[in-house]
Amino acid sequence: VTSFIAHGLPSHDAALCRDRGFQSIPGSFFAELLLFVVLAALDFYFFANALALIMQKAWLREFNSLGLQIRPDAAKLVTSFLQECDDPQKTVGELVEGTKSYMRSKSGVVGSVIDKEVVEAVISVMLSNSREGVAEDTIHEVQGLNLGDGIQIYNSLTDVGLYKFSQSTKAWTRSQTPPTFFAASDSKAKIYANRYHILLQRILLEGNLVPEAHAAQGGVLPGQRVLTPVESLIGNPGRKLTFGLLSREHDELSRRWVIEDLHKVFPVELEVKEVAHLTTDGSFVLAEGEMVGDAFRVYSLDVPAAVPRSTSMEKDQMPLQAFGGSLTDEQLQMLQNAEPQNPDGMYVVLSEVCLDSVRVLEMLTDIFQGYEAVGPPTAYVFMGSFCSASFVPTAEGVKNYREGFERLKFIMRGLENHVRRGTRFIFVPGPKDPGAQTLPRAGLPDYLTSDLAVDIPGVVMATNPCRIRHFSRELVFFRHDVLRLLRRHEAVPSKQPETGLAEQTLSHHQIEMVRFLLDQAHLVPLPLEESNVIWEYDHTLRLYPLPHAVFIGGVNQPFECLYSECQFCSVGSLHRDASFYAYYPVKDVLETCDVPDRAG
Repeated sequence: VTSFIAHGLPSHDAALCRDRGFQSIPGSFFAELLLFVVLAALDFYFFANALALIMQKAWLREFNSLGLQIRPDAAKLVTSFLQECDDPQKTVGELVEGTKSYMRSKSGVVGSVIDKEVVEAVISVMLSNSREGVAEDTIHEVQGLNLGDGIQIYNSLTDVGLYKFSQSTKAWTRSQTPPTFFAASDSKAKIYANRYHILLQRILLEGNLVPEAHAAQGGVLPGQRVLTPVESLIGNPGRKLTFGLLSREHDELSRRWVIEDLHKVFPVELEVKEVAHLTTDGSFVLAEGEMVGDAFRVYSLDVPAAVPRSTSMEKDQMPLQAFGGSLTDEQLQMLQNAEPQNPDGMYVVLSEVCLDSVRVLEMLTDIFQGYEAVGPPTAYVFMGSFCSASFVPTAEGVKNYREGFERLKFIMRGLENHVRRGTRFIFVPGPKDPGAQTLPRAGLPDYLTSDLAVDIPGVVMATNPCRIRHFSRELVFFRHDVLRLLRRHEAVPSKQPETGLAEQTLSHHQIEMVRFLLDQAHLVPLPLEESNVIWEYDHTLRLYPLPHAVFIGGVNQPFECLYSECQFCSVGSLHRDASFYAYYPVKDVLETCDVPDRAG
């Protein structure tokens, strides 16, 4: 090229031009023309690279604005992918949303660092959805405001805030003090103080009970009753209705019942021989009686009834964020508006999934393959224990525990329709699984689960309890044998069905246990020495306002019931009963499912 530019057109080519009638063209003209072409090519090359650099900076800003950091090798992959797209600006938005949804499905929250493997997985799903039309036909994404597919899984230790009711402003506000594991001694008393305020606020919602101070000022309407504080019972003659905590006081000489509120404690003489509803040690009660000497003699005892969620939201105006997460009211409204376009979401709920059992692994294989063929659910919720024997923290114990998840990982490979659907596999630890036996419990670590959450898309190692927001529906999953423990702490015998039939007696007890949990607005309304709650995390076990559905896994027989507009389900043991539940949150439909025996 340099020689051509320096010497112009060769002499024989110039003569050929003259012979054919062309005028002689100076060699310098061709040199300038070639120089122009070369410079234009160089300009195009640099322009293309500059355009790619500008594009890269543009989509990097998209990631950075959402708090996501991308590694260099992942950045190169994104750039090359966008250069091949017809509409890079639109595609980068889908890529960011897809990345956040993928990270949320992997760990329950959005991770901050994006590596090459994550980008490859997201691009693969995007291309697959584009070819088969999955994104448009079967999965209705919630567009805008960064809501992914409308499913939010909350970590009880980090995502559930403490809300308190202010008497001065008559509003619920979130506490600005983060909870700690190493709480001061006064935090123990605050557990019952906070529960007292919530239940008292709920009691007064419907206007059937009026505080004594308000009644003295404005009188009492027909049908209303006066509620006297425990501290005001002394020196207040006659029968009174009071609200307080019923518990056993243990001392060196006796174990006596007492009733207390925030300021006073009185011994209780229980004259009532049986009650209409289950009442236990450590529960809040409505007690009617009178002071006799220094003791409060009780003639009638009951538990303050739960109020439907609709009533709580209308009259109490508890912020929806109290359930968990930090979504704005606008985002929550958008989730609710998107429900009609997403009616078919389904949760498969199983308990006591012992992975060291060959029979359980066979049942899981049949369940996975069945849903792989007919259509994967939104999520599986597996509640422990994941081993039939208690975890032993030795080398052999760790090896045996990990082997169960290795077998499960092998079964879960190849579920292409599940991956394409974005199905989540949520694991909630049980009493025999590794970890501190306190509530709430942290999720199982990757090491002990053989990196299942790393190798299988959609796996979430959740806390216990686990809270899930499905669009606007609030779901609580809890693994605990609380239903078995309630009768052990019964304060006064509850009335039995008049017929005395075994089936009716069992059903009555089951309904009473459900009623008691929801009436107390708490997952473990037992004495603290039995519940083992971390003091400053007690609010993560609350059930106020009532969620749309509560699932409790345990050793009890499976049953379900509807109480105060809340769907309650006791999930039996998959290992023992070969049964599980399928729940459709938007339709509010609960189905009992059985796994057929392979032997017939």
